[in-house]
Amino acid sequence: MARADDEVLSGLFFMLGIIHRDRRNDELLEEWIDRLMPGVITLELSPYGLAFRQAMNKVYRKKIDDILCDLRSEGYPCSPGDMDDFYAYVDIPREFAIADDYCRRSGARLYPVDMDLFSCMKLQGIDELINRENIERNLAGKTPGSAGTEKVLAKLYFRSGVTAFPYTDEMALRDRFMCRGIGLLTKRFSGERFLHIAGWQHLKDPLGLYAQFYPVKIFPYD
Repeated sequence: MARADDEVLSGLFFMLGIIHRDRRNDELLEEWIDRLMPGVITLELSPYGLAFRQAMNKVYRKKIDDILCDLRSEGYPCSPGDMDDFYAYVDIPREFAIADDYCRRSGARLYPVDMDLFSCMKLQGIDELINRENIERNLAGKTPGSAGTEKVLAKLYFRSGVTAFPYTDEMALRDRFMCRGIGLLTKRFSGERFLHIAGWQHLKDPLGLYAQFYPVKIFPYD
């Protein structure tokens, strides 16, 4: 596993494992992308999920804003920070925006390579997720955000070697799909330096699906 303090990283295929929605991602992703200077970036993001958020982001952000406004007007104790997970669910992922900016500046190519199927299935329930009753229930529970949970699990895995997360059948299916797409791209752009940005859990790769690319794996939070 490559570390943030490694001075020189050689190779043609890099995997950057991120904690989704971590507040440090803007700085860390930009720093690592500029450092690696890839010619092709692939993302754990489906074309459907990207297109949906590009088309509907403003609609669902307004819906969340309106619910928050109503709750405040009724004296419900809540703040914009309480809605972070809801906003993140409908926003275009920051990793896409940062990678897209780099590609526009450098002429590199950017490809979302995740499966549409699971993204479509999850987004079909977005109106059920983003409604007043559900938001009220989540605020009342004061459950920690998903990014906080991921930080704990990632720390256990990378610092202590403790695997406290499952590698599900869905993850395996998606990884196989992404590897097929990435494989086609590596043949098309032979000799280019590739960077694959995905959730940190995919770095484990228990089935060895990414081994064919001889990846240099990076966890940028060390």
